[in-house]
Amino acid sequence: MLCALAMVLAPTAAHAAPRVLIRSLAFNLCGVMCSKGSMAPAAYTLKQITRRSIDVASLQEVCYSQYRYIKDRLPRGYSAVFTATKTLETCNNHDKKHGKRYGIALIVRGSMIGSRHVKVLPSGRHAVGMYARVKGVELFATSVHNATSVALGNEEDLASLYDWLRTQSGPVISAGDYNAFLDQPGVARFKTYFTDADHADNEITFNPYGGRKIDYIFTSPHFTGATGDTLYTPASDHRIYVGSAWL
Repeated sequence: MLCALAMVLAPTAAHAAPRVLIRSLAFNLCGVMCSKGSMAPAAYTLKQITRRSIDVASLQEVCYSQYRYIKDRLPRGYSAVFTATKTLETCNNHDKKHGKRYGIALIVRGSMIGSRHVKVLPSGRHAVGMYARVKGVELFATSVHNATSVALGNEEDLASLYDWLRTQSGPVISAGDYNAFLDQPGVARFKTYFTDADHADNEITFNPYGGRKIDYIFTSPHFTGATGDTLYTPASDHRIYVGSAWL
């Protein structure tokens, strides 16, 4: 009798919670070096976020004024956070209302849970994250900008970031400019647990030096079916990296 009751009460595939497709984007805007603080890369990024129905957008090298340009024009229902990594005079060139702050940003199509999370990495670089409810599911998302080379502490940043992400609860998406090459030990360690959207490592994300992959969209094992692609734009020395995965 108890066995029969257990069979009746056991969840079936028909009654399982429906899965959702989470669309992500990682983009280093090169907001000062390439555009001298203009709103052109911000306008382009905003168009990509809205036209592609992006759920998690991780942005690097963005002036606060460029971040506000995007944030203030997003449709209702988005949450956004920014953390400054330095101040640059150039960020004041085209919009003097918002000052000279320069850093990284994270935009999520959903409601933020609690407050932003800022991780200062060993090199002094930053990651910014938030817990959010997206399409009815809770996840932890981050925007990352690591040191530019191994000599400047990239491997230490990777190790610290990996340990920090593994302490977060539930599904995790960590995306951005990792400044890390595919053959680095820190990237190999990430891939023991996380999956990059471009898991075949075929995409170029950084145009100089003949094109290299240094940007990633990592998802925890809660996700499946990850895919990724890149889009060339003259607005930056990086390509826009778009990905998706089922949760």
